[in-house]
Amino acid sequence: MTYTDQSDPYTQFNFEVQVDGEPVAGFSEISGITMQLETVQYREGGVNDHVHSLPGTFSHANLVMERGMTEDATFWQWIEEVMSGTVTRKDVVIKLQEEFQGQSVWGWEFTGAYPTRWQGPDLIGAKNRMAFESIELTYQRFETVSGLPE
Repeated sequence: MTYTDQSDPYTQFNFEVQVDGEPVAGFSEISGITMQLETVQYREGGVNDHVHSLPGTFSHANLVMERGMTEDATFWQWIEEVMSGTVTRKDVVIKLQEEFQGQSVWGWEFTGAYPTRWQGPDLIGAKNRMAFESIELTYQRFETVSGLPE
């Protein structure tokens, strides 16, 4: 689905979210874009003045998207699938938009993601739109979207 700037329902938000290549929602806040290299402590026999810290594996926090709006049922259908026991992993792209309605200036791609938490909003009158307070996703890995920033 291609939107013009005037018809895109997600331009009022800082972040446009795409699932499997299609824009599906806009969110005001994104958190959890973190990674940490775990370390393994190793005590070497005969070395009493220090403990070696060796690199282990990377871990990351869950991605949390807050205060969102959509005209698309993709997120809800995906959440329903997971709640029914069918965990489907999808690729999610988040693009930071310049000055709310501007061009995308930065982006991240989260590979193998699936929802682990959904929190609904306070009920408000939003014609043909569904609001989200937050959606939390776990994922296998993330990287910046190639080509951004320009």
